[in-house]
Amino acid sequence: MASAAGHLCLYRLSTVLRGRSPARALQLFRHWGRRTCRWLGVEVTVHGVVPSRPCLYVANHRSYLDVPVLAGVLGASFLSRADVARWWVIGGAARAIGTVFVERDDPRARMRAARALARRLCTGSVVVFPEGTTGGERVPGAFQPGLFRLLHRVRIPVVPVTIRYGDRLAYWTDDLTLARHLRRFVTGRRRVRAAVHIGQSLDAEAHPDGQSLAAAAYGAVCAPIETLGELVSDASRPRFGD
Repeated sequence: MASAAGHLCLYRLSTVLRGRSPARALQLFRHWGRRTCRWLGVEVTVHGVVPSRPCLYVANHRSYLDVPVLAGVLGASFLSRADVARWWVIGGAARAIGTVFVERDDPRARMRAARALARRLCTGSVVVFPEGTTGGERVPGAFQPGLFRLLHRVRIPVVPVTIRYGDRLAYWTDDLTLARHLRRFVTGRRRVRAAVHIGQSLDAEAHPDGQSLAAAAYGAVCAPIETLGELVSDASRPRFGD
């Protein structure tokens, strides 16, 4: 939190001198993600290539740790539930990087978020967790089809991303507060490996509808787990640059 607050203050100071810039905010966000991973002892290995053009990343969701891990690797903003915008420090940082917020229980709010997401994808990439919550099963939970109906209409490239950790201690699936889980994580093990697999872009036009696109994305996210296993082997070597 202190690191996030420091990065947010640095960005706000830069806006006084150079004006607002979501791109500059994302650079600081990426730096924060990488430093946070180092401080928490998360060694990240990257498999695949980060696309050079804006896209929508769809990823499985294991933990709050997914956010700094993916921020450091992808340098993208996120789709998030609306209440995060009101969180102390985190909300301000999320707004600065162009996070798209959605009120899940309000159909009209979901439509507004869909339009905001389409606009955001014109200039930058966005990470979405289609499961809607963290999960501790071997493979991800079902992907919500509504998002993929939108993606099928707007023809935005969909890039599957899979996160695999080396220890289930990293999963945040119990009825624990973030602070209690983080304390357990930090004291439970010195270092934890994380692998980020970036798959090939899925062409929405190659699918007849959103449901077909959702099924293809789900299969692509599951593929590294099915092939390599749920957990990262201790033999893996981190390749996460500064």
